[in-house]
Amino acid sequence: MADQEHNSQNKNSCMLTPADFAALASKDDGYFNQKGARHYTMSNYTDAVQYYHIAAAMGNCDAISNLGYCYLYGRNMEQNTSLALAYFRIAASHGHIDALYKLGDIYSRDTWVTKDVELSTYYYLKAANFIVDQNWGTNPEVILAYTELQDYPSLCFALGRELLPKGTLFTNVEAAYLFLKHAEQGYQTFITNGQTMYEKSYKHVQELLAQSQFNDFRKKYSDVQE
Repeated sequence: MADQEHNSQNKNSCMLTPADFAALASKDDGYFNQKGARHYTMSNYTDAVQYYHIAAAMGNCDAISNLGYCYLYGRNMEQNTSLALAYFRIAASHGHIDALYKLGDIYSRDTWVTKDVELSTYYYLKAANFIVDQNWGTNPEVILAYTELQDYPSLCFALGRELLPKGTLFTNVEAAYLFLKHAEQGYQTFITNGQTMYEKSYKHVQELLAQSQFNDFRKKYSDVQE
């Protein structure tokens, strides 16, 4: 029985390669996070989690946040919202934008924990303010210049959605439009690079942007967009 358990554990464990040991020797945490991400993309979640754990132990915030996603969605493990929140909060404490966004996302709905609009607002705005000048609320045009927002299309989608009249943030339709345009471009890039899991979100962004409430801003920013 002990031998059977040992063999079962081995089947569920990834074998480190010579390149892995070299990366350990050079303390290359990015290598392990990237290798975990490759396994995750291929749905090899067990190996992905093990590589993420190595990178996280070396202090890689991307890997810490990625573990949050694995526990939140139960990727080849028991779903555990408490652990997911813990990993996201650790990464967020170091200014990790994706982790901040995901905390905002988690608290915006009842799916995982009790909905908390105040916490959701806090994390969404904190994520945005790491990238954009904090005066964007009173001067939305500044958002246009921050093309790095396109690296975080899901954050931009959330901000654009929640800044609309029925959203949870203060209402600012112009800022919502500009965040959604960044989301649209970011999702286009991701999908072009093979990340087809974003196609549904991309479609939702396009549907929002087509609404008549944005007509004036489409005209205002048409020259810039071209």
